[in-house]
Amino acid sequence: LADCYAIGTVLRLYHNIVKTVNVGGCRIGDDGLTAILPALLQTQALAHLTLSQNDLSDKHAESLSAVVHNNKSTLLHLHTDNNNFTDYGVAQVNQHTHLCTKLVSVAVGTLGSANQE
Repeated sequence: LADCYAIGTVLRLYHNIVKTVNVGGCRIGDDGLTAILPALLQTQALAHLTLSQNDLSDKHAESLSAVVHNNKSTLLHLHTDNNNFTDYGVAQVNQHTHLCTKLVSVAVGTLGSANQE
């Protein structure tokens, strides 16, 4: 969890220039995402966001949708697959992907599945 707070601190300091956040497979869980999320919500230049395989639930799905919206003109790759999202959570995360003008790949799904584009 301390690592997640450190990541959050770096993101807050460099929110306007950070292009990649990859914590895929780190199993940070909802508590880890709670530590990172306020800083992620400040980002404005993300091109790559990978949160796959982190035991995330629907708890922050709506906030992740806001991160996607805030980075809609820069986001190229969004990967949040293999978490514990329900269909509701997947729909929330995907809510703003259609606004992403440069989006190349999306992998958002429930545990063991992914909706890929």
